[in-house]
Amino acid sequence: MLSVPGATMAHVPVLPPAVPGPPPALVGRAVELDALEAALATARAGTSVGVLVEADAGVGKSRLVAELAAHAREAGDTVLLGHCASAGGETLPYLPFVEALEPLREQGRSPSFWAAPGETAADVSQVQLFDAVANALTGAARERPVLLVVEDLHWADGASRDLLTFLLRRLRSERLLVVATVRTDDLHRRHPLRPVLAELGRLPGVRRVVLDPFTTEETAQFLRDLAGGEVPSAVVRRIHARAEGNAYYCAELLLAGAGTGGRLPSGLADVVLARLEALPGPVSELVRTAAVGGRRVRHDLLSAVAGLPAEDLERRVRDAIALRVLEPDGEEGYAFRHALLHEAVYGDLLPGERVRLHAAYADAIAAGGRASAAQLAHHARQSNDLPRALEAGIAAAEEAGRLRAPVQAWRHLEEVLPLWGAVPDAAERTGTTLLALTLRASLLASAAGEPARSALIALDAVTLLPPTASPAVAAEVHAQCASALWACDRAQEAIEHARRAQDAGADDPDAWSAVFWATAVAARCYLGLDRFAEARAEAHRALEAIGDRDFAGGEADVLITLAGLDNLDGRLADADALFARAAAAAEAGGHLGTALRARYNLAADRYDRGDLAGAREVLDASCAWAAQVGLSWSPYGLQLIALQVTTSFVTGDFDRALAQARAVGPQAPPLVASAVGVVVAEVLAARGAFEEADAVLQPEWFDDVEDGLPAAAAHAEALRWKGEPAAAADVLVGALFSYEGNEHPKHLLGIRLGALAVGALADAGSDGPDDEALVRRVEERVADLVRTGQPRAGTLGPEGRAWAATLRAEAARWRRAPAADQVAAWREVVEEFSYGDVHDLARARWRLAEASFAAGLREEAVLLLDEARRTASRLRAVPLAAALEDLARRVRARSTPGRGPLTSRELQVLDLVAAGRTNKQVGEALFMAEKTASVHVSRIFAKLGASSRAEAVSIGLRSGLLTASPTGRDHDGG
Repeated sequence: MLSVPGATMAHVPVLPPAVPGPPPALVGRAVELDALEAALATARAGTSVGVLVEADAGVGKSRLVAELAAHAREAGDTVLLGHCASAGGETLPYLPFVEALEPLREQGRSPSFWAAPGETAADVSQVQLFDAVANALTGAARERPVLLVVEDLHWADGASRDLLTFLLRRLRSERLLVVATVRTDDLHRRHPLRPVLAELGRLPGVRRVVLDPFTTEETAQFLRDLAGGEVPSAVVRRIHARAEGNAYYCAELLLAGAGTGGRLPSGLADVVLARLEALPGPVSELVRTAAVGGRRVRHDLLSAVAGLPAEDLERRVRDAIALRVLEPDGEEGYAFRHALLHEAVYGDLLPGERVRLHAAYADAIAAGGRASAAQLAHHARQSNDLPRALEAGIAAAEEAGRLRAPVQAWRHLEEVLPLWGAVPDAAERTGTTLLALTLRASLLASAAGEPARSALIALDAVTLLPPTASPAVAAEVHAQCASALWACDRAQEAIEHARRAQDAGADDPDAWSAVFWATAVAARCYLGLDRFAEARAEAHRALEAIGDRDFAGGEADVLITLAGLDNLDGRLADADALFARAAAAAEAGGHLGTALRARYNLAADRYDRGDLAGAREVLDASCAWAAQVGLSWSPYGLQLIALQVTTSFVTGDFDRALAQARAVGPQAPPLVASAVGVVVAEVLAARGAFEEADAVLQPEWFDDVEDGLPAAAAHAEALRWKGEPAAAADVLVGALFSYEGNEHPKHLLGIRLGALAVGALADAGSDGPDDEALVRRVEERVADLVRTGQPRAGTLGPEGRAWAATLRAEAARWRRAPAADQVAAWREVVEEFSYGDVHDLARARWRLAEASFAAGLREEAVLLLDEARRTASRLRAVPLAAALEDLARRVRARSTPGRGPLTSRELQVLDLVAAGRTNKQVGEALFMAEKTASVHVSRIFAKLGASSRAEAVSIGLRSGLLTASPTGRDHDGG
């Protein structure tokens, strides 16, 4: 990185230490500051914005953000600032947000459910806590614009990363700007922030500001401001070359105190240490002591570890601040002026020094110093005090658990488990066992969204079971193992452990809870393996185990499984009753997540069976209830919203669907973003906004079956409506066969894709031998889905039946079957879509009207057209309305000699051209000279705007001029 190996410290002039005061003027950041000011202006206007300020360490992120904060304060905005801390391990959850939101807390406007470190949070879930923070910021932003700054996001704990992601997704119309600084050179390949940044970078409301190093001119200005006068140009050049334009490097080189005569070290750490060595001995010793405390250190802890009289401590701290090594950090401590400075000082300590000082910090915290259990665990581990590290790590996990931060709690236990064997009296010290900790770690890994790790830890717990374990303990371990394996789709293994749990606790009343959950998991596993009789038997066995106990959450879980089985058996009323009962039981017992799961299943079943009005009623009530209890953004809360948006679209309430999608926002998590985004794209395509529809669809949505099939359908609809049927067919066929081998339920969407694909081929006029083979392949694929798919209700619902009928009708249209056969096929489609799919019903009526017109059923065609045109007008479905109007013109022109722009003779010629006849063959068939036939073909090309025979046929098919077989089976218009 350093580019002038021959440069030495002698080349840098001696300059006096900087005098404490306001920071120098901002240098070389006009463009970046303008970008931040623009983002702040957008936020002030009522649109929330997020900005990631990215750069290498020392380039000037914090200085830039400080300038923005100063401008915001001058304008009367609320500025909230929080720092992430580097403590060598998992830090206290939500630390930057606790600091940032403290002003709101002091004003009595802190988030409900919020607790500062060390305090007990309310008994709420993480998503409710997140919702409360969002509401607090929203409330503050109503009074005045808010600038929330999160410094050093690369050091953020997992809970803070999750909360920041939630806010940037959730907030949309608030006067709020969220700025986070990121040190890019700290992001190694496995850094936990990397996937978060990638996800945030895809959100439309998040911008990036990347800081580049100084130019030579900017370095000169920066050094002049820092020195308070001119700096020789030769010195500027040397410093710029050595520092490569890094502002912090430049400052350190200038302030290091040249004149020592030694060679300039090859890294920044050596430059920093050269400056540290110039400090008075007592100050240097204090700085080294502070480094072990972390980037930021509390005054009371530093005082206890340093062991100095108060006056001596204050004098040394003041000197360190004057020499710009430390700086005040709030009212209770100090911080190193830059993270690199802290790292360099800490890295220069001898191993023995580190151990001794870490032990001193651990003693100070244990003696009553204000610090978290996580900090104590860190210092104890670094000082090789394994017994204390064990105890503190367990306490840290409990502390994180109280703050609803399962990821941090799990990681603390992961650090603790390896220590157990090294502490002889671990059980006596902790009051627990290795088996209990392992079991707890498995549960926390599951709550942290790490099902695979949860299963591995649970299997470890099984190996720890002693032969003398009580039946209750054995049952609990195997039940947890069964649950963890089920979550990893390892159903058969899960069943084996469920049986072992049942056997272990069969005769022990204390084991009933574990036996119950093992049985409930077994029921779910059998359901997933399509062993329905065994699933029902296990579910009823689980309910019997509850007896007269008050166990609402467990009862609701089993009832949902039974309701799913009733659905598959076609007992729809029984399924509805069980879902409703499960929801009521879960709500009464405070098991809100289970209640949402029941509500979602109830709504989804009504939707699948075609009861769209009933589904909409349940969805509206459930979404409102989820918002009321703060669980709108929980997994099932999000699925309810996605289904609500879909239902609005299908029932023809396009404006409501778009409004609901906007309420979720494009910042939604992947779980719902694709589902909602596809609906938005479908609405936009149906209304003719093709470019906007394509812009909504994200490339990553096409990567798997869950998102890929609906995204492909939406993309193809846009292509087809804008006149690119061949491209649409390619997209649909590709999607239909790209995901073979994936399991239902999403594969049932392949029925729709198949129908749309054949329709697109018919629109394109593709009728070669390869096309025939392709159509047959699509028909076989759809037939296989209809035969082997497993819908929620056990049999194909009205939507599936409607698209299967559409495939048959489109295949008849593609094969140019007799008009009467096409009429019959499209009548079936209209009947099937009458369950409530408004737009597709109108499209089916269009096709039926077209077929009826070709069959000579003009009055039926007119009636169908009128109905479809009213729907298209109400939906503002411009492409469909245009197609209907084109057909209406042809119907009105039915009594004229020709159809559309062509005469009846030209239509006859076009039919024969479509059949592949040459001009000579056309003349022979119509008893005219070859030259006359050629003139007719030329006139057809001119009227249709075609440049070739194939293009003329394609236009004729799309416009309806060709409505029957080109072989002469059923000609119309002549």
